[in-house]
Amino acid sequence: MIMKQPRLVSSQSGGFSLVEVTLAVAIAALAIITLLGLLPQGLEMSRKTALITTNSNILEQISRDLDNARFSLLPTSAVKKYYNDQGAEVSADSTEIVYVVEIDPETATPASLPQAEKDQPYLKKYVIRIANSSSSDFDFDSGSPLRYTTFNHLVAKTR
Repeated sequence: MIMKQPRLVSSQSGGFSLVEVTLAVAIAALAIITLLGLLPQGLEMSRKTALITTNSNILEQISRDLDNARFSLLPTSAVKKYYNDQGAEVSADSTEIVYVVEIDPETATPASLPQAEKDQPYLKKYVIRIANSSSSDFDFDSGSPLRYTTFNHLVAKTR
């Protein structure tokens, strides 16, 4: 019988060297710093997207209400409406106001109207302004146009 001699364990272990660990930590730190640098841009993009989505929902509600109303019941002067952060309409004295909306029928002089609009008595153009403001007395006339978004909506009826 041949007897096996035990192997001698080498003094070097199979772990990572200090240089390898340092390089791995440096690469991980660089990746984390890059991702943290993109975080503010991502948050700003998220905020803008939420604002556009809510404006679209509010605009859709107003357009639908104008389109479904009888022509004789359409507003003839500027009307203000108020909405919360979810785009639901609230009263003027509510504490949940986040958006102030002004629905203004455009007043055009007959000379500036195209001939097609002069011949159509059941045609109205509305300017809809949406401001991201919690103040129920937000003034669209004195405010800068950069503080609100403006949309145009045309209502055409046959009766």
